[in-house]
Amino acid sequence: MTGKKIKVLQQVLDPSGSGGVSAEYRALKQSSLCGEYEFVPMILMRPHKGINKKDIAFYYRIIRQERPDIVHIRGAAPDGLNAVIAAKLAGRCKILVSVHGMYSDLVYISRIKRWISRNIVERFTFVLADGISCVCKNANDRKIFDKYRAKMLPFVYNRIPDYSGLNSTAVRVQMRKELGIDAKTVVGVYVGRVTKEKGMELLNKAHQDMPCNLKMLIIGEGDYLKEFKQTANKNIIFTGNQKDIYRYLFAGDFFVLPSLHENHSISLLEAAAAGLPIIATDVGGNSEIVKDKLNGILIEPGRADLLSEAINELAYDSNLREKLTQSGASEIYDIFRNKQVDLQLNSAYKQALE
Repeated sequence: MTGKKIKVLQQVLDPSGSGGVSAEYRALKQSSLCGEYEFVPMILMRPHKGINKKDIAFYYRIIRQERPDIVHIRGAAPDGLNAVIAAKLAGRCKILVSVHGMYSDLVYISRIKRWISRNIVERFTFVLADGISCVCKNANDRKIFDKYRAKMLPFVYNRIPDYSGLNSTAVRVQMRKELGIDAKTVVGVYVGRVTKEKGMELLNKAHQDMPCNLKMLIIGEGDYLKEFKQTANKNIIFTGNQKDIYRYLFAGDFFVLPSLHENHSISLLEAAAAGLPIIATDVGGNSEIVKDKLNGILIEPGRADLLSEAINELAYDSNLREKLTQSGASEIYDIFRNKQVDLQLNSAYKQALE
């Protein structure tokens, strides 16, 4: 393939979307890898539920038409398996699966759904793939991947956004004005799905003990939102889904992520890029972003009491917030920047081709 770019067909539901997969595709199109690779989107905006012949046929036609060197599938859910099956049927290409999350990790699902996910969808996705890569070291090292070690490729981190060119002070003043929050009020921020899986029930319990000088911004939607709103006090502000998340982060003083499970959280990386001290549960790859007492506070998952303590600690202690903010601006986040992520991904692609 000397003198010819390596064509990588990227599975992405919506290139203009706000999710991590969409953001990664946009970053790739502007990355240093474009000199060696040609990135082509494989877009299915509204996939059917479960294993679906029409979706498999749709992916098959694109793969046969594009004739890629690598088909890069994002995720181990049914839509990912549909794409894997199509790539296997099409042949003549390597199949790389990036594991951004696993349905079988969900806490609030039935046993039968977990069994189907773990033993059918995820199993066949990994069996049919030529290479498997996760989005953090913690995920790559999980026991579930032991049987696939021969296929495991280097992990490739999600990217941290770059907010350095933005006037954070001006944005903070403007956003607080829009939200009706004065300059002295301490503001905590959560960004993500409003679900029990993300620890929103715990945050709901913890907020009952929050100090009166604290407001919480909840940015996102989900199946727990209605119940949360019914029991929340006036210090909780629900904004729904938003674009330009950085505006809300700049308006805050610290970030909260009480998830029951995670891989490599995009919302944590956004909070880190905004320079916010972070409270996060010690699950998945969170500890690869948050260093306890250095740029944030790590707590045991499922503990509303510990979450409340951490929130109160940051809300009352401005010196601690300042200390964690200054530490967070160090080289901690360098491994998530474009240059390093491009190197990781290039290594994964080269090994997949070999």
